[in-house]
Amino acid sequence: MVGFWKVHAFSLATTLGVGYILCAIFDALFPPFGLLAALAPASPWPISGSPIAFLAGFVLFTATGFVLGALYGIAWGFWSKKLR
Repeated sequence: MVGFWKVHAFSLATTLGVGYILCAIFDALFPPFGLLAALAPASPWPISGSPIAFLAGFVLFTATGFVLGALYGIAWGFWSKKLR
């Protein structure tokens, strides 16, 4: 149970990475209607439009998923011990 936060972190990182790839495929098929096209103006880094932007967006989404999953895992571990 000590490394349980890692399970949450890697699962959410994988989920967001796959989600980003699916969004990139949708954006390639339907350019004006994609989620990444809508998020691109608000992003400080390019996340769509070129192979380098795709790689940057994929890394950004995966790292964000890892951090959010780790925070969730740590909070879950803390509160599951407190509520017993």
